[in-house]
Amino acid sequence: MSVAFWAWICVTVLLALAEAASGGLLMLPWAVGAGAAALLEALHVESTWQWIAFVVVSLALFTIAQRIIRRRK
Repeated sequence: MSVAFWAWICVTVLLALAEAASGGLLMLPWAVGAGAAALLEALHVESTWQWIAFVVVSLALFTIAQRIIRRRK
């Protein structure tokens, strides 16, 4: 596995740990986005697409999480 793959995995784990510490669904979307980027790196997809996937997946899940949080209130 490449260094970029392990970098994405480290980002995923750190964001997931930050989410576990906060518990507010703030970091989880970004952790999933980093996981998606790690998957693309494992599939040898160009780094530009990895960043695009990270941003798109993270923002989409963040938007969904915000809607869930608003409904709970």
